[in-house]
Amino acid sequence: MNLVLKQLTRSSATAANVLPILVNLTPLTLHLSNGLTNAARSETDIATNTKALKIAKLAIQLLRHLSLAFCRTVETKQLDTLLTQQAIFYALQLVGYCLRSTALFYEMPSTTLWKKSGLLYTIAGELQLLKKPISPKPQEFKLQNTVEAVVKRNLLFALSTPNRYSTTEISQLFQLVNRHQDRLEINKNPNTDCGFFWNLGNEPGPVPRTNGTLPRGSVYINCLSFGHALQLGEIETELNSNMQTKLASHLTGYSNIFASVAIGPPMPAHLLEGFVAVSAHLQGEEKLSKIMNLSSQLSRGRSLARDMSLVPLEHEKSFYKPLNASIVSFPEHGTSLSLLRNVSKQFLVAESPAPNCSTGDIGLLCREQQPAKLVIVRQQTLYEDVTLILLEPIIGNVAIHDIENAGGGSQKAIVIGMETDHPEVLLANGKYTVGSKISLLYGHTLYLKACLESTPWLVRFRVGVDS
Repeated sequence: MNLVLKQLTRSSATAANVLPILVNLTPLTLHLSNGLTNAARSETDIATNTKALKIAKLAIQLLRHLSLAFCRTVETKQLDTLLTQQAIFYALQLVGYCLRSTALFYEMPSTTLWKKSGLLYTIAGELQLLKKPISPKPQEFKLQNTVEAVVKRNLLFALSTPNRYSTTEISQLFQLVNRHQDRLEINKNPNTDCGFFWNLGNEPGPVPRTNGTLPRGSVYINCLSFGHALQLGEIETELNSNMQTKLASHLTGYSNIFASVAIGPPMPAHLLEGFVAVSAHLQGEEKLSKIMNLSSQLSRGRSLARDMSLVPLEHEKSFYKPLNASIVSFPEHGTSLSLLRNVSKQFLVAESPAPNCSTGDIGLLCREQQPAKLVIVRQQTLYEDVTLILLEPIIGNVAIHDIENAGGGSQKAIVIGMETDHPEVLLANGKYTVGSKISLLYGHTLYLKACLESTPWLVRFRVGVDS
């Protein structure tokens, strides 16, 4: 079946002849993919189980290939308007189910499918097919009656960051957005209430900067209605209360946390932004730490005052204290900001008149007489003449490593909690798959077990470690 579907994605036959075949194959493909998904999930540790990994990838490929085959019939421009609508509807439905399978196996989202989705959405808009009802359709597609409704379902599922949750919660989440996608608002016109966007070429995500310009033709996405309904309990869900609260906060732009900022003296801080800058700074600190430790070992035993040190005067104190050492330095680049008090134990809130950071990127937060913290920028919002920034600190010991055989020797891996039972790695944005290996220079090999998140700037995987 997989080979047949793959061939149909490249078929040179007339689109009008291929389309009925694809429609007839849809129920069987959904059934087979669902059965393979259940079979793979019944195995333990899929990432290191070759058989289970193959089954999981096949479950995804069946949906992917069928979706691309439908897309090809549209791209030929051989279909009349009614058949084009049917092909677009089926293609986008299958993209949605493929997104679900991809999340269940913690793979990275497919850039190709999001590009094709953007193309199909554009074509449907040009032909005025977005809001036109369609019928009949398979049982699995009954909850959406238009192309726009399917697009909303897919966008809402992706924006809900499914890879951060358990497989049971991912299934519950898909069922939830499948029923309530109508609460999502999408528009081509700029809107300050829209905290998310889709550039029709990549996965949708938060607006990167509050005062930035989005790519031309982007779709503005407003999740407030759905998020507030979750907060107020207006819709029935199977989600546990913690997940429902977390999801609602995310989709409403963390407005509840921004609103909790307390009046008080601001705490000066500095944020070094971006994977490259943070990696370079961490590596520089690590080298300096080794030199200092070596110097300390050489002089040990010859100095009676080896455990004593001079304390700098107040004006001589540095902002920066490294993660795992007592070396004092300060990053040359970055943004000066002030930390504000808020009620959250998980997030920090900062303000800055003109920040350079992007939502979804990592940063190194430096404070006077405090250990530096690795953080991810989760949200930004304008408040009067400043930008409020939500930062999520990454918990665990942080180590920077060179990747073996990397192109030009410049690729880095930021490993978190290597000594724990659940280590993670942050990598520069790229294409990675569950089950693949990353060899670190002078040491360990990382096994990619689960993609926890993917942004335009980085990817985060749960890993296994082997020396």
